[in-house]
Amino acid sequence: MEATRNSDAPATTQDATVRLRVQVYDAIAAGLGHRTVASQAVWHGVARSAMFRFRSGGSPRLDTAMRMAADCGVPVETIFERVA
Repeated sequence: MEATRNSDAPATTQDATVRLRVQVYDAIAAGLGHRTVASQAVWHGVARSAMFRFRSGGSPRLDTAMRMAADCGVPVETIFERVA
């Protein structure tokens, strides 16, 4: 008997990569008084180097992305976009 592939099973177990929408994020953060990367890092409870990494295209962990969105008062999809 031959094994069959379930067509609705995920092709991979890796998480999707996301990228910060810097212009959208900056507008929201500035409106809430967080204009510098250092201020943004403290606001979200992450290292300043992590904020620079996110701004340069690095993906945060899911809990970090969710916390950043909650801090901004928006859905996570507003400040992050999925990349291939």
